[in-house]
Amino acid sequence: MATLFSDFLTAAGVRHTEAYSDKQFYEMPFQTMYGLSNLLKQYGVCNCGVKVDDGVKQQAIEELPKPFLADTPYGFAIVMNSANNQVTYESQHRVFTVSISEFAAAWNGIALVTHTCDTSCEPEYSKHRISEISKKLKLWVIYILSIALLGYGMWASRLYSNIAAWLIVVFDIAGIWLSWMLVLKSLGIHTKRADAVCSVLEKGGCDEIAKSEASSFMGIFKWGEVGLTYFSVSLIATLLFPQSLSALAAINILCLPYTIWSISYQKFVAKTWCTLCVCVQITLWLLFAAYMLGGWTNEIFSDGCGIIIDGLLLVSCYILMLFTINLLNDRISGLINKRG
Repeated sequence: MATLFSDFLTAAGVRHTEAYSDKQFYEMPFQTMYGLSNLLKQYGVCNCGVKVDDGVKQQAIEELPKPFLADTPYGFAIVMNSANNQVTYESQHRVFTVSISEFAAAWNGIALVTHTCDTSCEPEYSKHRISEISKKLKLWVIYILSIALLGYGMWASRLYSNIAAWLIVVFDIAGIWLSWMLVLKSLGIHTKRADAVCSVLEKGGCDEIAKSEASSFMGIFKWGEVGLTYFSVSLIATLLFPQSLSALAAINILCLPYTIWSISYQKFVAKTWCTLCVCVQITLWLLFAAYMLGGWTNEIFSDGCGIIIDGLLLVSCYILMLFTINLLNDRISGLINKRG
């Protein structure tokens, strides 16, 4: 998620890359207006601090060059425009429009006024821009290859004509995405998409649940890691080993009691709702419906020893994937704590 500094550079029209600018902001010893002033100077942006008396705040809002950074009790606000007795400003990555009098009442009169020129630019911008473009290209390569492999898997497994199989694939992919968002939450990493989803049922609910004791299995594995493991292995097994679908259906049924516990915990114990968690529970039930639609739940007791062998192999894959994801997350968490 872009920082206040990157948002301000965007509003000021200064050429920059989000990754580098965010890094510079996070490495500031003190994230104050003075620190931002020094950082802006490194980008060739002239700036100065001003203090406006209470009696002329509204006039100052109209006359100060835009954008400028205003200090309020609720944090910094990027004032972008003022017209028709209204002011438009950005705060916490959201744009608001209020009356000038209302904004003046919340503003303490301290502002950082800037002036940009043609030379205002991020240090080594070209180098950072190339790196940014290469990262985006890598993501596109991942997307394209993932779609191609998904299509090939459906064709090779002869499941391309089965609607239930397509539903299973879609629900597994959705589960992977939701679980990944939960993993990021457990690591304290915020993203716009995750925050947007989490605010649907209750703002801050996902963060509260992620910090609770119930956010992990046996105090070792985060439920996000468990979900990521479950949906990832299920997707791979569906595409590569379609003969294991009845075993996957059986494992899915064994997971359903967890959904009841999770919803009950949020409702009666935590008394807060984690939208991502609820979506994961819904996805598990949608998978159950897809397995029923495809008839694989009916094959659970008719496959004999085959389903037992497939089940043991799948459990081994789940354990291997879970331990791998857990170790990677521990490493990432350690790096984040060390950085902090």
